[in-house]
Amino acid sequence: MKIFKKAAVLLLMLNTGWLYAQQDLAVKTVPAEQQKRLDLMKLKGVDASLTILPVKLMNQHWDRVSEVVGAILEEKGLKNIEVGTSIFIYEERASVKAIADSLKSFLLKNPATTDYILYAEMNGDNNPPPIDELFGLVVDNKGELVWSDFLNSNDKVFTDVDDPDPMGYSVLLTERLAPYFGLNEETARNAKPGKMAAKMRERSGLPPEEEMIGMHEREKALQSGLKESQLVVFPLRVMRQSDDYATGELVKLVNEGGLSKALISKNPLLLKPSVQDPNEMKALWDMAKQFRDYLKTNPQEGDYFLYGDYAFTPDNWQAGYVHFVICDRNGEWVVADLQNSEQTDYYNVKPVSVEDCNKILFNRLVNYTKLKVVDIIRETIESKGISAANKKFKEVSGNDEYLISEMEMNMLGYDYLNNKKYDEAIAVFRMNVEAFPDSFNTYDSLGEAYAAKGDKKAAIVNYEMSVKLNPGNQNGIQMLEKLKSK
Repeated sequence: MKIFKKAAVLLLMLNTGWLYAQQDLAVKTVPAEQQKRLDLMKLKGVDASLTILPVKLMNQHWDRVSEVVGAILEEKGLKNIEVGTSIFIYEERASVKAIADSLKSFLLKNPATTDYILYAEMNGDNNPPPIDELFGLVVDNKGELVWSDFLNSNDKVFTDVDDPDPMGYSVLLTERLAPYFGLNEETARNAKPGKMAAKMRERSGLPPEEEMIGMHEREKALQSGLKESQLVVFPLRVMRQSDDYATGELVKLVNEGGLSKALISKNPLLLKPSVQDPNEMKALWDMAKQFRDYLKTNPQEGDYFLYGDYAFTPDNWQAGYVHFVICDRNGEWVVADLQNSEQTDYYNVKPVSVEDCNKILFNRLVNYTKLKVVDIIRETIESKGISAANKKFKEVSGNDEYLISEMEMNMLGYDYLNNKKYDEAIAVFRMNVEAFPDSFNTYDSLGEAYAAKGDKKAAIVNYEMSVKLNPGNQNGIQMLEKLKSK
């Protein structure tokens, strides 16, 4: 299963508040005329065009959430997606039919140029869990109801969401809707980045690809050379202010851990934080660009230079983050690292203090000095073949000098799968299953590779294991139904 990159999420720092509880939204049966519209939408499939209205998150409408939903649908294969700007509001506590009728009237004043229009809500309050309802509704361009869905904390598929935040529920919404557009694993494999992917990249603040050329090679040089290099640490930005104590403690950690020859920069530097956008990725890259520009105009003595940014709340570790950037002596980017509650290293520490944030940054530095298993496996497959790669994987597994990332291995597997190199993809996904046997997604990906190769029996076995580990895995459930019906 392709998992949308959470670093691109634009919603991690949004404030939320209670709105109301939807009632009478569950539709038990689909009328014949609506079923015809559903069938037509599925027939149009990936070529159907869709406008996503600003999603209602608690008490506000957010086109950013709509962009996330659109990007996920595009990744699943839907080609023609627009994000609407007009806000749809209706009378509270309405039925599905009443909401659809209101939307029909709304479209008369705010016509859409696409075949279909999607409106969605994520409702709840400030008490955990903050989101306790998910509602989605699709009408055609005449305003006629095509599809609707309502889930709340009484539904297992809702409570099984791994990440109960706007991103997690955006994924759930698209998983529920995708089959009605005929979207599946095949359409996802054939999907190409489009308008929504470009929008997400723009929102993320990621620099143009040409500016990132060479980062991988510089990271590999850091991996082997950091220990003998001089690492200059600029004053850490903690809660938007320079923090000499945090900086000194980090330098002490690095030196005592033998990770590098670290020292505190003699030059005070407080970069301007990004305040225009709640997107963490953009905040990271805004900082990275400022730091690179500073070093290029103010050459420093040293081998590597680090600037970090912390935010934390003593009583809520999920509300914080740890970002840092490393540049080389030429001011070129080597590492740009984002850590929040979605990342394993951050989750394992659950930071509520400066010391915790330092620990996360230190642990990340340790990982950057380790050899990446994904690079070794890729190189071995390309040069010596699958058998040699399997043998190499056995050699490095469990060795603390090597770092294996579930996400990176999954991405490598999909590189092969998308190029129809099924045996290579299966080999990589099997390694990932071995390394992460408790992850439903590793089995899901392996099942997809077997299905693509035509090994129905093996595909079913792995999809069944994926669903066993995560009963809310809609993709696995749908694929099992499809495979067992043949």
